[in-house]
Amino acid sequence: MYDHPWLGDPGYPVEAPGLDRLTHLVLVDGRLVDTWSEPVTGTRWQVHADRFDRELARPEPSPPPPPPWQRVLDWLASVCGGAGAVAALTVEPLTDDGCDLPTETPDAASRSRLEATAELLDAVAARCFDPEMATAFRRALLRLWAEEPEVVRHARTAAHLAGGICWAVGKANGSYRPQGDVRMGRVQEALALSSAISGYGSTVRRALVGFRDLDNPRWWRPEGIPNLEPLGRPELLSSPTRERLVRLRGRAVAAREAADDAA
Repeated sequence: MYDHPWLGDPGYPVEAPGLDRLTHLVLVDGRLVDTWSEPVTGTRWQVHADRFDRELARPEPSPPPPPPWQRVLDWLASVCGGAGAVAALTVEPLTDDGCDLPTETPDAASRSRLEATAELLDAVAARCFDPEMATAFRRALLRLWAEEPEVVRHARTAAHLAGGICWAVGKANGSYRPQGDVRMGRVQEALALSSAISGYGSTVRRALVGFRDLDNPRWWRPEGIPNLEPLGRPELLSSPTRERLVRLRGRAVAAREAADDAA
């Protein structure tokens, strides 16, 4: 019944070893009437099998890594919110631009939460930071309320919300040790929190980042670059932080121009 005894005979394995590479199909009037397999070794098709083996053994070449100046510009884009924001970066100090709490909120509880958080942020800035950071904290609170009010409402207390804002904005500015001078524990003490300010900080960070892909591997921090939490919001960066970024931008652009001239 079978041209080859191992096909269909219960006494033989369903797949004989060595017969999985070369398969013949017999078609009559375009209809399959027979099929069998045999070793490819020694046949005129072995050259193809050998080529396939070489292709499998040879890994795909990895793309060359981007030059250092490109990595720095990509990182700056993650910190500032895009190449356009990097190009527009200035070093003027943050000033109180009249950003105040909204005059109307949906409910009294939300209004109370916003007011209590704003007072705590001002107090912490006066005790642990500076007036620029006070402005950055207030702006972050207003951004949260405008874009994800649930983050404001669902915080355990106003102190937890304030702690989360201090963590996210402070990390974005490199304010905490070992880069900066501020201890996170000092902020925690100022807010009378029993838990670390980072507890609600990740929630605040996610809300401020939104759906921007700031965690893309191509934006990993290059070596020798300050460890700033990428929020993509230059309006939350103090002037000392932006001065550092502007210097990095200038050096990266100069290196890019030098590479273009050499090409």
